[in-house]
Amino acid sequence: MMLMKKCVLVIFLMLIGGISPRVLAASPPTAAVPPGLSLAEIKVTGNEFIMLQNNTGASITDLSRYWLYFFNNVNPLAVGVSSSSQQLPAGSLLNGQTILLSANGGNTCGAAVTGKLSLSLNDSGGFLEVVQASLINGLLVQTAGDALSWSSGANTAAGMITNLPSNSTAPNGAYYRYQNSGSGAAYLWQKADLDSVNPCQLNVTISGVTTPGPSSIGNQLLPGSPPPATIVNIGDGEEPASGALPPADIGLAAPQVNEALPNPAEPQTDGEDEFIELYNSNDVAFDLSGFKLQTGTATLHTYTFGAGTMLAPKSFTAFYSIDTNLSLSNNGGQARLLDPAGNIISQSDSYTLAKDGQSWALANGVWYWTTTPTAGEANVINQPLSVKKLSVGTATAATKKSSSGSTKAAATPKVKAAKTTASTTSSPAKPKPSSTPLHPLILAAVGAGALAYAGYEYRNDLANRFHRLRAHRATRPATGRGAKKS
Repeated sequence: MMLMKKCVLVIFLMLIGGISPRVLAASPPTAAVPPGLSLAEIKVTGNEFIMLQNNTGASITDLSRYWLYFFNNVNPLAVGVSSSSQQLPAGSLLNGQTILLSANGGNTCGAAVTGKLSLSLNDSGGFLEVVQASLINGLLVQTAGDALSWSSGANTAAGMITNLPSNSTAPNGAYYRYQNSGSGAAYLWQKADLDSVNPCQLNVTISGVTTPGPSSIGNQLLPGSPPPATIVNIGDGEEPASGALPPADIGLAAPQVNEALPNPAEPQTDGEDEFIELYNSNDVAFDLSGFKLQTGTATLHTYTFGAGTMLAPKSFTAFYSIDTNLSLSNNGGQARLLDPAGNIISQSDSYTLAKDGQSWALANGVWYWTTTPTAGEANVINQPLSVKKLSVGTATAATKKSSSGSTKAAATPKVKAAKTTASTTSSPAKPKPSSTPLHPLILAAVGAGALAYAGYEYRNDLANRFHRLRAHRATRPATGRGAKKS
């Protein structure tokens, strides 16, 4: 009897207090990814993005060895499937750090490396795979890694995304990875929504209740006070990097190494006029405080930008050796830009021999040598043309040797004759005689033809002239004879 009263009391209190079973909904699963460079978050519809996490247990020193391959069908082996690929940006990634690729930019959400997502994800279904490229015994080997498939309908692949909602029904819809504690696939994908205020916050709705899920907003601790220390000598005078990204740079595109001049032409000098140029593609200024310029391949030289160094929006800025004290080798090298944490965010291709006055410049994703350095301006690729000597007609004969073994010098007077002075410029040049005389029979035939044509044109004149000549000859004897008589 007493137990029944307690149950009735509990039910009554629940009704009075408005307690709903939804409050007791389970917490959203904790984000987790498989070993390797693995897919951690993805947004297929709307403003697309992909986040990958380094779960290899070690640092990845060169992210550019990894590629993303996308197939526009949940089954990459289906007939008529098309594919596209994207290479990850150059840089390093510590274990546990993430790289974020987004279509329209935005917040970095704690990612150590960011870049533009050039792949266009198919809303109705697709297959995405991480591939690592390695050079083994001189052969390029591609190793397939983590993968994800999704479909707007059914998806038979275990642990993958099924019934993907459209952008109209779930404009903020995204997914994140978590470890499966039950049977089946080791990892599953949890549907979530981007928070309307904080785009780095994923909210999960379980049993009708929206609960905050994973949040990727970086370190939220305030910076501590530095311990007391006395600097006696720090070698090259550079301050140690704090590793913190300037707050104004969060969500911006990384500046790009755009041009380098390793071997300035005289009278310029290596110590003053070598330069490395950076391009800021953002519509706002970029804070270079704590960022580093680095040169070299075997031996590295580094310059750290001081506090308050800014790149103007949409600008090209050259940093000269007289200010940075950096040296670019003439026999081969490379230029890099590092963030305050030491990650490579942009670098030039390595070059070999640098010729006088030629800069190493980027154009449409390819590096070229150009004879037109453009410090502080858009690159102009201008490479010297290779001119081939051609031997035509008499030029060939002029260089042939005579039977006595000496070279004919017939071409030399022709070169001198081409020169003009003030007293001779009004005189016309003499026509150059033909090197091959015409055959006499050809000349005779041409002359006969000309005479025949002239005779036909002037036949009436010739007839009158002939008639007058005959009349004159007929009257001339009578006139003579009359004269003798007198």
